[in-house]
Amino acid sequence: MAFLLNARKSPVTISARDVPRIDSHRLQLLLVAQKQWVRDAVGFDLIDMAPGFREGLARLGLPRDHFDKEASQ
Repeated sequence: MAFLLNARKSPVTISARDVPRIDSHRLQLLLVAQKQWVRDAVGFDLIDMAPGFREGLARLGLPRDHFDKEASQ
């Protein structure tokens, strides 16, 4: 996720297609990045979430649709 440092102030789209499981550390990085991009009024999209990724969100206390565009608006 180091690319996020270089992408600051630019729209970002991240595919979670090949992420079968999310751990708390990586989820924390995504949540902090999402919050920063929202503050900067720049697009931050997480797409193609694998079922295991969504299950991990629920396991870690977030709604499965947390990163869905409609849910975050």
